Amino acid sequence: YSLDTSTGNNTNEFVLTSDSFNSSSNTDGAGCGTESPRKLIKKVFERIFINSLIDIKEDTYAAIYATCEPGIKSITSILGTGSNCTYYDGKNILQKVDSLGYVLMDDASGNYFGRQLIRDYYFDKMPLSVQKSISKSFDMQSNTIKDHIYKRPNPNTYLAKFGRFVIDNKELPYFKKLIRKGFNLFISNQIEQFSDCREVPLHFIGSIGFYLKDELSEILESKKMIIGKVLRKPIDGLVNYHLENI
Repeated sequence: YSLDTSTGNNTNEFVLTSDSFNSSSNTDGAGCGTESPRKLIKKVFERIFINSLIDIKEDTYAAIYATCEPGIKSITSILGTGSNCTYYDGKNILQKVDSLGYVLMDDASGNYFGRQLIRDYYFDKMPLSVQKSISKSFDMQSNTIKDHIYKRPNPNTYLAKFGRFVIDNKELPYFKKLIRKGFNLFISNQIEQFSDCREVPLHFIGSIGFYLKDELSEILESKKMIIGKVLRKPIDGLVNYHLENI
């Protein structure tokens, strides 16, 4: 199979070929972190890949496989639509924080920045020039926002669309402050949960980390942390991992 995992959008595309039916199939996807969906997906795949051994894992494994070297300790974070952080001890993975989703967590993610922009817009906590610019780029009517957040599916994806606006305006003082606040929260709440976070490389996957790499690097360096690989999507690293290990 070929796997296209979009860290920022929580989507996975599987392309089946004739080679897929006599192999060991490893699938890493969003929504596979609990037993129930893993069993459901495995059942579906077993009906298709009748001669294969199926292994279903959450998308955190895709991030680890794409960035980490076997046997080398490191920390891999996802900064896309959502965010999370995983420790790799060279063999196994460890997450100290159970994700509670975009409403309560996901610091420094696309939907985090979307939430902050909308709040600052309505609480009048941003420069007038920024307010006007946002109004030209998005429909900021309260009814529209509430419809997307409370009535339509995937509100986290809707919020994350504002992340592009943050990236495009990252040189403005308001956005510099916003970006720094988000990254500092993520580092404090996630990365610094691990005692050796200043001794191992820190890898990042996702559009937020990728397009704000300079800002992220500056903050990590100020905290004496070691930045490692920064990828927009994990697919290239995943392909190499599977070619070398399967």
